Amino acid sequence: MLNLFRSDPLAQAHNAILSDDRDKLIKQLKRIKPSDIDKPASSTAPSLVETCILQQQPKHLSLVLDYGASASGHNAHAQPFGLLSLQQEQSLPLLTALLAAGNSEDKNQLMTACFEYCPTNQLMLHIALLTQYGAEISDSIVIKALELDEQALIHFLLNSGATLPTQYDENNVSEDILTYAKKCVDDLKIRQMFL
Repeated sequence: MLNLFRSDPLAQAHNAILSDDRDKLIKQLKRIKPSDIDKPASSTAPSLVETCILQQQPKHLSLVLDYGASASGHNAHAQPFGLLSLQQEQSLPLLTALLAAGNSEDKNQLMTACFEYCPTNQLMLHIALLTQYGAEISDSIVIKALELDEQALIHFLLNSGATLPTQYDENNVSEDILTYAKKCVDDLKIRQMFL
């Protein structure tokens, strides 16, 4: 029985991801039936997509997705792949691969989750990526950015078409960042007058 498991292409592909062996992964992917590509690699191992995410292998993830794996699945804990990718250090390339392959998760929810899981210096890149795939910068996103007190992020959001919310918790937003945000809005209006 152990030999059968070792020769199983799904298990071999799983092992190739773990050992970062691209050539072996390609060889095994060619042997996997399309109906099996999204199955767990074994009773104790996750699917190939989840394995790529957890191993932080965006290039392998793109390969697995190119061979027909679904970009919109869940892990064993019912956590969607997009959300799972945000929790990894390599979140941006992992999420990029999932979105490019047609991930169907709510992009606005993913954008909100970015504030929980992504480092502050990566937020702008994640938000830009998600807006490319249909996410909208809502007032709640701008409020989260105001509360972070990050000028560059505020500048980016307002220049990306977001509006400055009129209601927010004044205890969580500094006067300095609010003044900066209002200046960004005024500067944008002036620029638009000359277009």
